[in-house]
Amino acid sequence: MIQAFDNLYPSLRRWLPVCALATAILCSSGCRTISIDFARNVAGVASVVNRNAIGTRPIRRVNNLGPVRRLFAESPPPSERTKQLLRRYVLEDQYLLDPDEAIRRMQAYALAEPGLERTHAVAELAFKQGEWSARLGQSNRASRMYATALESSYRFLFDPDLDIGRNAYDPQFRSISDIYNRSLEAILRRLIRDDKLVPGSMVSLETINNQIDFVIEVPGRWSGEAFEKFELVNDFRVQGVENQYRTYGLGVPLIGVRKSRDASVAFEEFYPPQLTMALTAFLELASSPSRDPYATSLEDSDAIVAKLSLIDPLEQTIAQVGQRMVPLESDITTPMARYLNDPLLNTNVFATLALLNADFANDFEGLYMLEPYDPAKIPVVMIHGLWSSPVTWLQMFNDLRADREIRERYQFWFCLYPTGQPWWESARQVRNQLADIRQKLTNGQGSDDPSLPINQTILVGHSMGGLVARMQTIDSEDLFWNVISEHEPSEFAGSAETIQRLEETFRFQANPGIRQVITLATPLRGSTYANETTRWLGRKAITLPQAFTGEYALITARNRNLIANPGPLTVATSVDSLSSGNPFFERLLQARSGRDVSYHNIYGSYNQNTIPERLGWVKPGDGVVETSSARADDAVSEIEIQSPHNTIHQNPLAILEVKRILLEHLVDNNRTQPDTLVRPVSAEMLQPLEANR
Repeated sequence: MIQAFDNLYPSLRRWLPVCALATAILCSSGCRTISIDFARNVAGVASVVNRNAIGTRPIRRVNNLGPVRRLFAESPPPSERTKQLLRRYVLEDQYLLDPDEAIRRMQAYALAEPGLERTHAVAELAFKQGEWSARLGQSNRASRMYATALESSYRFLFDPDLDIGRNAYDPQFRSISDIYNRSLEAILRRLIRDDKLVPGSMVSLETINNQIDFVIEVPGRWSGEAFEKFELVNDFRVQGVENQYRTYGLGVPLIGVRKSRDASVAFEEFYPPQLTMALTAFLELASSPSRDPYATSLEDSDAIVAKLSLIDPLEQTIAQVGQRMVPLESDITTPMARYLNDPLLNTNVFATLALLNADFANDFEGLYMLEPYDPAKIPVVMIHGLWSSPVTWLQMFNDLRADREIRERYQFWFCLYPTGQPWWESARQVRNQLADIRQKLTNGQGSDDPSLPINQTILVGHSMGGLVARMQTIDSEDLFWNVISEHEPSEFAGSAETIQRLEETFRFQANPGIRQVITLATPLRGSTYANETTRWLGRKAITLPQAFTGEYALITARNRNLIANPGPLTVATSVDSLSSGNPFFERLLQARSGRDVSYHNIYGSYNQNTIPERLGWVKPGDGVVETSSARADDAVSEIEIQSPHNTIHQNPLAILEVKRILLEHLVDNNRTQPDTLVRPVSAEMLQPLEANR
């Protein structure tokens, strides 16, 4: 046991207090069921010491000046180029005395005689005054100035009359994009605060001498969704995520929180509650302001018509304005981290409780989507392992969908199941879930067409999840059932429902439509860490579903003369099921795979240079699964990665390998051209580089 603890990797040790806390509370209370409130209480305690949890932290913004500082503070001065322009138009002194009037007059000149210098000056001066008003607490004036800056910066960028003189190398061109984005962000912040950022509604903004009327719309795949709230990406800092993916251009990145709908709505069961999504707000003016230089009031000019689009950057990275293609500013990582800000998720408490009590996990198990179903995209189903949850895939998911080729052709689904039960029981549940979602998404139409994306599904499984994944692709015939009995299930005495579940578990066919399986650190021949000590601890801590323990025990008792080996029916926990002496591992490797299924394998090597390792008492492996168990003889590709067991799927090299497999799957299925792909560096290419260091 001491040796096992010494070989535990640091990140697993971090969760031992969480498991110990939950186990102690469960054992002391004698509780067999866990409420969500109890889970949140445990998560709240665990979050106090978990400083590296995935999530976000708010960025404090203190812009308002106190009453004393207002007496001595001065408004920010304009840039030297704008000062020069103010002097040329004899507006320098007036800007100091009455900045509103100076900006109004400069805007009148810019409208009467369109020019980049004048238009930029209006945008810059209005933005600085907006910032100054915000610090003074003058929210109405600040809003008016920000709207003026937004209008002028948009004209600088897109007014056809200014096309000839526009110079992308001019510092003014670069700064005008910042003015547009920051002005729009300030306006959005006020709309969010006042609960006015509502899709489908009309909003009016007063500028210094005009008015902008715009409708809020959500184009694309989220157009029919309701939103509970919106937040600004720039108000949060991401933590616990290795890579943050942003693009740079125009627009303001937002976090949209989806409002859950009635369970009877199609596909609603596949969305997790409080799902967050990445959006980019982009304001487009549909009409030009008046060119009348004497139009100095709202009554003298027509309102500017516009639209505010909340665009999904995973679906659209460019906005078209006239004949111009505009790259959008976006952030796809922060909204995802914001969703995981819940301590129930980011402290691993949920995974721990789902391990210890299967009935708790039954309320949440299933397949989950983070995006609307797209029949034109290939599903990638990610299956977590023992003592884990879908959160464990964050690093890989974040990196994979940042690749344009992958996010345009793949959709990611996440499997959640109780990890305390035997892996073949979990495989039965996942098999039924995959069949159910397939039926609901296709309505049974075209299920035999191999060209359909739904029939090119890829499974990715980590650790025990790899066993669950492989079980979806084999025809069991009688290999598994004969371990238990040589008699037909119809001969058994017991409830029809239990006997049917038995047959579904041990007699099954491959799930249709699965073409690739990627396993990472999977114990294909069991794990030596499922020894007598760990199995005893598992039986003491883990509670299996009553349907599994009670009904299977009853079946075993009533059919003693028919059951040759009751072990699989009375196995206590998932830890028991992972014992290397389990005969089901041999059957799994012997079973016939479904048609056109390819296996890819990634296994780990982790040397901590401990005394047992130096003496050869510990066999090579990743700290949990020995190499001899993790190797896959039938894999079409297999690589070894220097990584401990529980983080191998978060290793950059493993992510590159998964990316390579996904991209080559597109080529093999004629969904893209080979010469259009930039393939990741493979392990074979990295090895000589590492050897020469």
